[in-house]
Amino acid sequence: MYKFSHIGIIGLTLVLGGCGNDVNVARLNFDRPVADGFSLNDDEKIQQVYLDGLHQIFKEAGIAPEVVKIHFDDEKRNVRSLLLSTSEKNKITETQKASIQSAFEKILADKKSTMNVRFLLRPEDMETEKAEYREEAARLKKEFTTELTVKEVMVGISYSMMDSFLMAMQGTTQTEGEAFCTVAMTLSPALPFSAIVVDHKDEKPVGMSVVRSRYAVPTDIRLAYPHLQAKLDNHQILLSTEITNNSPRESLRRIQGRGGMNQLEIELGSLGTVRHEYGKVDYSTSSSLDQRCRNMAAQLGRPFTFTMGDSLDRLESVTFY
Repeated sequence: MYKFSHIGIIGLTLVLGGCGNDVNVARLNFDRPVADGFSLNDDEKIQQVYLDGLHQIFKEAGIAPEVVKIHFDDEKRNVRSLLLSTSEKNKITETQKASIQSAFEKILADKKSTMNVRFLLRPEDMETEKAEYREEAARLKKEFTTELTVKEVMVGISYSMMDSFLMAMQGTTQTEGEAFCTVAMTLSPALPFSAIVVDHKDEKPVGMSVVRSRYAVPTDIRLAYPHLQAKLDNHQILLSTEITNNSPRESLRRIQGRGGMNQLEIELGSLGTVRHEYGKVDYSTSSSLDQRCRNMAAQLGRPFTFTMGDSLDRLESVTFY
């Protein structure tokens, strides 16, 4: 019995010693689970999108994918933490390590940044015939710059009171409407306007205007991200304050005249037709729409991927060894 126990302890020591031959390179901590599940099981796998992102960083550093081992941090049993290591015989060079360190640090630096946006007013294109409005608009600054920060997704439902009235005549309070995905963004500093409206011609969006108390000024908007600017120019996404300004809290703020415009929405597109009751849906439908909206935003890339979807942009911190 004594000999059997002794042999077992020696075997265990050898196994643990083999694990110790790996050299840790970095520990990555994310703000959401990188595993398929929410608890670390023996058969849990890392989501492919994170593996693909890491392999791309290794490739750019000149590191063969099989050199760096990617595994869960078994010590912490944490589905939000990944450990990068190499074998004792097949280490990466200091230059390669510096390259991947720079890549991770850049993600963290980019994540802290906000999206700059410029509003370029065009008072000469105002359609109003009132000279006093034109004169007042002409005295405004021609350019305003602010920073946008992603806040949350907001799903709006398009419907008319006539639709609800007709459904009520049929003995039901439910009707159908189109759901739209928007992302709320905070502005810093606030802008001296009450709203952003989308200008239409023949029921198609043709541009945007900022609204003062008595008039609207056509405005060109320039976003810091070129891929989003292209979609804005093609009217594939829109900026507005329609949902924000329809909330009771914001309406009260405008009535009381405190501050300027400190939030807007980026309208990303349609989520399809849903059944609703005066613009409200049940909890299950609301959760589903919110998740679909987050996925739609994440597909557009930064800055949405810093807080939505799965990618290396969800990196929260990194420790190097």
